[in-house]
Amino acid sequence: MKKYSKILFICVLSISLGTSYAFAQNTDQNAPAQTNGTPVTSGNVQTDIQQIKDEANTIKETAQNEITQIRADAKQKMDSLKGKIKSEKNKIKAKALEARITGREDALQKFDTAIDRLNTLNDSVNAKITKLDGQGFDTTSAKTETTVTLEKINEAQSKIADASTLLTKSSNELSKDDKANLKQLTLDIQTLIKDAHDALNQAVQSLKDQVQNKIDTTKNENSNATDTTPSTDTNATN
Repeated sequence: MKKYSKILFICVLSISLGTSYAFAQNTDQNAPAQTNGTPVTSGNVQTDIQQIKDEANTIKETAQNEITQIRADAKQKMDSLKGKIKSEKNKIKAKALEARITGREDALQKFDTAIDRLNTLNDSVNAKITKLDGQGFDTTSAKTETTVTLEKINEAQSKIADASTLLTKSSNELSKDDKANLKQLTLDIQTLIKDAHDALNQAVQSLKDQVQNKIDTTKNENSNATDTTPSTDTNATN
């Protein structure tokens, strides 16, 4: 979907402006940089970053709403197909159609279950990030990975929506082209789900590394403090 390309562009631009903001903070405020005659100040850049973030959130929310609506429409179409099967007088044909529809529903449900699990895990990791943030840990890397996870989840949901639209066109067997499209969508969804899992694992590992580094640092500090403590020679008292 084109909306995801726009989101990617906004994310890249956000990073670019973030770098500009950091540069602007280190620039002499009495001699701000000039871009086409317009001073570039930290305040201007910060405002631009916030505007981009707001636009990105709006686009993501709109995309999510569209996906939700597509899935709702697909469910209604699936229910309609199931209703038509009940009016089929040929019992053998009706049974075959029912099995086909049930198989399609099961396939979509498996994807939905995988997405729900990913969202739950992502929320859990984000909760841990918030906790460690409050304890002064550097969670930048973990936050980046959870952002990647969310992007992969959104892309997967978009693909699932496309698959649901394809599978609810009719109760008939899919055409050759539709089968090829469904196969590619399935592969894409599986890849995105795997990528999301990998990003989450990276986030968790990053948090574990931060905690372990803190433990190691504390041990070293305690060890050094012990080594530098003056010892008392008991024999010297005599």
